[in-house]
Amino acid sequence: MKRWAIAAVLAGCKCGSGAPADSGAPVWLEAGVDANVARAPDVEELWKQAADAGDDELERLALVEGTAGLEERATMPAHRVTALRAMAFTPGFSAFPTLGAAAAHGSEEEATVAALSADAIAARKREQVDPEDDDELAAGCASLLAAAKDATRPRPVRIGAVRALRMLSDRPACTRPEAIPTDVDVKR
Repeated sequence: MKRWAIAAVLAGCKCGSGAPADSGAPVWLEAGVDANVARAPDVEELWKQAADAGDDELERLALVEGTAGLEERATMPAHRVTALRAMAFTPGFSAFPTLGAAAAHGSEEEATVAALSADAIAARKREQVDPEDDDELAAGCASLLAAAKDATRPRPVRIGAVRALRMLSDRPACTRPEAIPTDVDVKR
């Protein structure tokens, strides 16, 4: 599948359907769109290993697949959680829009994993990133803010989203600190 087609799927494009994207959720979260592209047997084995393994296997998977490969596999319900977990190991903020969308609109498990991965990316030591990462950071932060403000989302998702937003609030492309909800903070 071409990159533009994957981007359209992940962006929630319903081109030609006549139906508006009413919930704001990406199509892959709403309808279970399955953009399966065959992988080499050794890569398929890596996916199987990473599904039940720890950080080393997830990091290896992220290196082999890259953000685009992980986003593609996130369209497949069978691989979605593994892909979201592995996104914690992708460089820069390229996975942030997908993680934010999953935190805001995914199932409880998907949203929790996405918030944890976004939190892991936010906690990294600061590095110089490509200027185009600002667009991805802004999109991801907007979705994470929506998840943090949505009282119907599970509490661990909201807490993870708030934590990631606070770590990134000094970046102009992300959310201002005063916009981040405080209702999930521990009360003393």
